Amino acid sequence: MLLEQRFRELLEAAPDAIMQVDAEGKIILMNRVTEDMFGYTRDELMGQPVEVLIPRELHARHVEHRAHYRQHPMTRTMGSGLALEGIRKDGSRFPVEISLSPSESTEGFRVTAIIRDTTERKNAEERLRRVQEEYTQRLAETNAELAMTNREIERANRLKSEFLASMSHELRTPLHTIIGFSELLGEELEGPLNEKQQRFVQHIHKDSLHLLELINDILDISKIEADRLELRPEPFDFTALVAESLASIRSLAEAKSHILETALDVPTAVEADRLRIKQVLVNLLSNAIKFTPEGGRIRLEARVQELFVVVSVSDTGVGIPVEEHDSIFDKFHQVGATTKGIREGTGLGLAITKRLVEQHGGMIQVESKPRQGSTFRFTLPLGSAERKT
Repeated sequence: MLLEQRFRELLEAAPDAIMQVDAEGKIILMNRVTEDMFGYTRDELMGQPVEVLIPRELHARHVEHRAHYRQHPMTRTMGSGLALEGIRKDGSRFPVEISLSPSESTEGFRVTAIIRDTTERKNAEERLRRVQEEYTQRLAETNAELAMTNREIERANRLKSEFLASMSHELRTPLHTIIGFSELLGEELEGPLNEKQQRFVQHIHKDSLHLLELINDILDISKIEADRLELRPEPFDFTALVAESLASIRSLAEAKSHILETALDVPTAVEADRLRIKQVLVNLLSNAIKFTPEGGRIRLEARVQELFVVVSVSDTGVGIPVEEHDSIFDKFHQVGATTKGIREGTGLGLAITKRLVEQHGGMIQVESKPRQGSTFRFTLPLGSAERKT
């Protein structure tokens, strides 16, 4: 008797509807949640066929299912991927999940069913579905707007690049005139200059060359962005090109008492745009000089690795924080002040360098930490001339 009371207490305390039916499908046991869920009293349901709790159009099919289940009984977990509905006494329908557990006893075949009302969950799923559909629609509209905006931005960038390229050409013409006449004045071919005049002419010449360098950078990045920069690959002596590049920056290195070192092991025939590769080398070497204190060491290494030339420029300079290793290749990005304590240039040098290397089919990366120097390493595919050797 105590065991039966304990069983009844557990049955009534369950959060789901629980009922048991016999071999004929008649309800022989149920809890209070079943009454609340379906709107019947216990007396109204006891002894009734279980079909009274499912929609009328499913009665015949359900009787067949019961007969099949009787022959092949098995435990079916809650849900089991079925879309099931219950029907209340007032005729309203609601979604349910049902788990079944068959058993045999001295009283015969029994099936215990645990029924869960999933109305709230289904409603939540429907609300979520509507929100997702609305979000998807808005996202599609936003993407369409973004695509249109991107096309407008691309067009504006292209026009900007074309304008800058055109403007740079126009600026270079008078600038070359200024540089040429300042050189003639400095040579004193038309008469001697006093000390102050010589100093003024030197300032004009130096600053004009610096301005020309900045304009050339703007012209290069504009051509690259407008997809108008054409490479002219040709076989050349890489070792000789390194010598030319070092000659271009040697006076800058000597002014800061830098030691220049090289370690080259590259075949003679390298096929690339000679002028642009020299531009890459000079830019990396110039940066190394600018960001290395006096008495530092700058080393250029090059070797062949598989089908690539691997070139590195290392220095003992101020270094670059790890978090800026990617952004230093962005346009107009400047890591910090040079050893002179000031920012120099337009911040386009490394952006141009990266794009020139990539246009050759290579890649560039940096290894650096503050106060531990930097190493810029880039790869350059060996051209067809080298592969034939």
